[in-house]
Amino acid sequence: MGTTDAVVSCLLSDTMKHSKKLIPILMVLALLTAACAADGDDASVSSTTSTPTTEASETTEPIPTEEPVAPGATDNVDVRSVSITPELTPIADLELADPEEVHVTYAPEVPPTIERSDQRIFEVSLEIIEGICPLDPANDVDTEMWGYRIAGDSEVSCGTPAPVFRGRVGDVARITVTNLATNANPHNIDFHAVTGQGGGAAALTVVPGETATIEARLLYPGAFMYHCAFGDVPKHIAYGMYGMFIVDPEEPLPPVDHEWSVMQSEFYVTEADENGLAVYDPDTVLEENPRYVTFNGRTDALTGDNTLKMKVGERSRIYMVNHGLALNSNWHPIGSQWDVVYPEAATHPINDVIRGSQSTLVVTGGATVTELVGYVPSTIILVDHALGRTFYKGAIGLVEIEGDEVPELFSSTDATAGDTEEAPAEETTTTETETTEAPEEASEVSIPEGAWDPNADFDAFSPIDITVEVGTTVTWTNNDILTHTVTSGISDGAIGTADGIFDSGDLASGESFSYTFEEEGDFDYYCSPHPWMIGKVTVTG
Repeated sequence: MGTTDAVVSCLLSDTMKHSKKLIPILMVLALLTAACAADGDDASVSSTTSTPTTEASETTEPIPTEEPVAPGATDNVDVRSVSITPELTPIADLELADPEEVHVTYAPEVPPTIERSDQRIFEVSLEIIEGICPLDPANDVDTEMWGYRIAGDSEVSCGTPAPVFRGRVGDVARITVTNLATNANPHNIDFHAVTGQGGGAAALTVVPGETATIEARLLYPGAFMYHCAFGDVPKHIAYGMYGMFIVDPEEPLPPVDHEWSVMQSEFYVTEADENGLAVYDPDTVLEENPRYVTFNGRTDALTGDNTLKMKVGERSRIYMVNHGLALNSNWHPIGSQWDVVYPEAATHPINDVIRGSQSTLVVTGGATVTELVGYVPSTIILVDHALGRTFYKGAIGLVEIEGDEVPELFSSTDATAGDTEEAPAEETTTTETETTEAPEEASEVSIPEGAWDPNADFDAFSPIDITVEVGTTVTWTNNDILTHTVTSGISDGAIGTADGIFDSGDLASGESFSYTFEEEGDFDYYCSPHPWMIGKVTVTG
């Protein structure tokens, strides 16, 4: 039995053992492997298990039979009647790309724009890795992930998401994939940017210890998904086998100050065990109900030390791919708008862009390109606006905009509580508290970073319960990225009922609220927009 037959046999048995409901997948698998079965395992994209050469005995004619549309020449053109693929330089006439060109990196970074004007051959090599990786570090949750890394990069032990590729339309991508001998499973890659059997999956199927190579022409510009398409394909994607391929148009997009990549994906895992390990749960795949939805493969990939940064007046471009498995993404920047949207990441100049969009739909297996302008200093919150995925499942990213205030665009006043005539007295009391030497006369409560997370309700206020004496002024400071309130009353975790004793109003990040307790008793309080955030002040005589 040859390698291809062995792979198909393994693939079929892996499929059949799960459920008879999956039998239709056999049709897909037959198509994915069809090229390997024809002409002695040759694929419909150029493929080999060793380094291919670019030599040819004679020059061939350019491939397109229609005249392609030149960049910018779209006025009075019926876009359905013309070819938008480039006139291709024969492979025999192509040179290798300059070795100084960068074609692969790790998210959220992207390789630099390809600015040359001619078509070239460029090479990228990946290694497949399997192992236990962080998924939800704030709650010490790990899971088994399968993924890809740049070949030879032994410092990378978790390959989710996979590296970001970049080329120019018309280029030939020479892609080599090695399945490390230490792995347990066969794998491959289906490139949505590749025109060939299974997006190259058939030719790139490798068992542990094998290496395969394809050469593929890039016909359309945009941002494309790539993923493993071996065996139980949903399982391989759910384990984290996905990446992004950016293909620049012949005339590059306008320059911006920053470019980033964001990949949304879903993790179908059980609740973590006593060791913090969450395992793959195929039942939730069929239910299309992931436990986690993440950006760039983990809940903290774009927060904390990983927060994206720009300055007032700068423009940033985000290439975003939604890897699914099942959920469309409602891509939204809280606190701003998308100044430019390239729908479906189709960046050929014949396509129209959208200006001034609040949210844009990104289908599963699709992409978009969006641009932000740093108008005012703030923290933009990147979300899937099906907000349960952000608040409960982890789909959140931050873009910190630094710079001077711009009052012509936005300004605010400090929040006050209760009767405004009493505010000066509270300020005086706070000042005295700051200078007193008796620590028991003062109390401070932090609203920590991540307090908005329902899974962190045990630490929504720090400390969450305090005891003070009558006459003590308590000060709450919002150290989270989101706006919160300190509202006296009772909450059941879903709905809060205010009692009117004190209420901070909206506290933006960095703002504080103080209240002086003049009577004994127990004072419960909560956050109005996040009613699972509950605290308590006990006042003694």
